[in-house]
Amino acid sequence: MVSLLRFGVFTFDSGFYRTFYWYTEFLAAAVGYAVIVEIYWQTLRSYPGAARVVRILLLLVFAAVVLKVVTAQLGNSTWSPSTASAQFERNMRAVQAVLLLGIIIPLAYYAIPVGRNLRGIILGYGFYVSASVLSLAFGSLPEYGPKPGWRLVQPVAYVFALLIWCIALWSYHPNPEPESESTIDRDYRLIAENTKRIVSRAITFLRMGSGQP
Repeated sequence: MVSLLRFGVFTFDSGFYRTFYWYTEFLAAAVGYAVIVEIYWQTLRSYPGAARVVRILLLLVFAAVVLKVVTAQLGNSTWSPSTASAQFERNMRAVQAVLLLGIIIPLAYYAIPVGRNLRGIILGYGFYVSASVLSLAFGSLPEYGPKPGWRLVQPVAYVFALLIWCIALWSYHPNPEPESESTIDRDYRLIAENTKRIVSRAITFLRMGSGQP
């Protein structure tokens, strides 16, 4: 969607394309984060308790990244959309890489059943995010940044990711339903119960300290 908008702007007004590109880079990074949220949701949809907690954590992480970039730009007297969007994308891609690893490890540890569609989404987007992190990391270095070859890493990785998605999503393959109660449900309930006890004790301690009944 974002690529089509950029292509249209480049076709009708190439002079405005550079400015439009950097402003829409915020949107592209945010849409990419939405893919991560969808991966988590599809993976944990059979485990509503864990999915609810993870959804809140993902929103908090996104808000933290946005706040970090905004704070850094407010302290910069020479704000520019290119610098802000590049920083936002770099931080967001790094967070996405960590979050992808954070879903792959539970998939293996808890043996969560995953269908072909979701495996393809994780594989394709994982490849693109990994290539983007390497490209942005090396592209920010003085000795690598000016080299035009680094600018091709992300577009090529994007094409390969789309190819993987086309193969994996060509036909619908839902995630298998878990046959019995998963360990992740038991672990979630244990964590939730321990958290409630800790919060209850903390509230009781604060009331006793303040002299409230």
